[in-house]
Amino acid sequence: MNHEEVSRLLGAYLDGELDLTTCMAVEEHVAGCERCQREMEAEHELIGIVRDETPRFEASPFLKTRIRAALRAESPPVHSFWRRFGWIAGGVAAAALLILTVYFEWNPGIPGLVRDAVADHVRSLQVSHLMDVASTDQHTVKPWFAGKLDYSPTVVDLAPSGYPLVGGRLDVLDNRNVAALIYQRRKHYINLFIWPSGGEALPGRAYVMNGYHVLGWTKSGMNYLAVSELNEQEFTDFTKMIQDKTD
Repeated sequence: MNHEEVSRLLGAYLDGELDLTTCMAVEEHVAGCERCQREMEAEHELIGIVRDETPRFEASPFLKTRIRAALRAESPPVHSFWRRFGWIAGGVAAAALLILTVYFEWNPGIPGLVRDAVADHVRSLQVSHLMDVASTDQHTVKPWFAGKLDYSPTVVDLAPSGYPLVGGRLDVLDNRNVAALIYQRRKHYINLFIWPSGGEALPGRAYVMNGYHVLGWTKSGMNYLAVSELNEQEFTDFTKMIQDKTD
């Protein structure tokens, strides 16, 4: 894929509208094209400005009720049996959703920070926004964050150990912009979030949520939070190496 093709597809790529094969082709080209990296960075900055400056409005309960009523009024009539069946099925689905919501949103064993980190990890894979800067060179990834954050994250190269660095991006966690370093283990990705601790250390406890392993810790005034669907042993190996190699 050449520069002109990538430039034409960049908007669709950032919006998550491309198929997996095309996304991989775009990322492969961007990894070796400084011009495309600059264009992608400019697009991300524009998206951030629009997101931050655009006013948002929450629909009132009254408006939501009117919309639901209008949708019900436009729905075609159904046989009473199927209507009753639909109510039963809908009730079961609603109950299941409520149980899941209560478990994942209110379970005191899973802190909000862990839930947010898992959500960021999953979202980064689903919307093709895994990386803002694609590079296996720590000396390329680390300077990329300069001017975008009020701190400089430590970037460790674990390629010799089978966990190569593949890029980084800006993300939001703990109500602030954070650095997200992306590592790869075969076909699996690891999000490593890094931000200043502000005097509040992470407990260093491991969690498992929806099949994702999560571990946070604090070292030298910085918080680290790793998320991946790797198996427990490989995930543990990764986090231990990061802890050993960071200042």
